[in-house]
Amino acid sequence: MGVAKTCRIGACAIMACGLFVAHGAASAAGPLPFLVAPASSAPPAPEQAALYELKLRLAEGRGLARLLLDAGVNRDDAAAAARLAAGNLGSGLGGCTAKVEISRDVEGTAFRLERVTLLTQAGATIIERRQGKLTIASQTGATKLRLV
Repeated sequence: MGVAKTCRIGACAIMACGLFVAHGAASAAGPLPFLVAPASSAPPAPEQAALYELKLRLAEGRGLARLLLDAGVNRDDAAAAARLAAGNLGSGLGGCTAKVEISRDVEGTAFRLERVTLLTQAGATIIERRQGKLTIASQTGATKLRLV
């Protein structure tokens, strides 16, 4: 009885595989359905060609705009970053370190400021581009680690 039951199960499995293969071959032989997909006549415009990271040291906590201009950042971005960074450059506290991310467009005309991270002894400030404008994204105070 055990052998007959095993043969029946094996025969059913072989028949199921045969039906599956036959169905796949039949559907592959027929024509494929036509899919309507939207097409754009103009290719999308590229936004940036390269992203660079600079590390700047502002020993006295001043001169961020000048350093950005010297790096090739456009005038408006350098002025906006300096305005937002005012008071967060560690003046009188030993200055700060600025990690600057800039991008260059495909035409290569000027660098665009994407993000500035200012690190001082008092804390960290992040200025980044959101919806086309530079804004302060985050400000944190210095935290002291406690050993437990």
